[in-house]
Amino acid sequence: MTRKKREEATLLSYSLLYNKAGNLVTERTSTDVTKLKKFLSREEHAILETVIRDATVALDKIHNYIESNLNARKMTE
Repeated sequence: MTRKKREEATLLSYSLLYNKAGNLVTERTSTDVTKLKKFLSREEHAILETVIRDATVALDKIHNYIESNLNARKMTE
C-alpha cells in the first residue's frame, strides 16, 4: 500500500459530541505550529501562530457559553 502525501493538515478543531451515556462533551484539538516552522516562511509561521491563538480564545468563549447554558439548565430542572 502506497502512502499518499497529504497537502493539508488540521491545525485547530472543535467538536461538540453527545455520547451514549447522555453526556454532551466538547473537544478542542490544536497542532503545535512550532513543529511546522521548518516548512514555513517566518511570516507564514507568525500568521499561523496569531490565527491559532485568536481562534483558541474564541473557541474558549464558545466552550464557556455552552457550559454555562448547560449548568443553568441543570439548576432549573
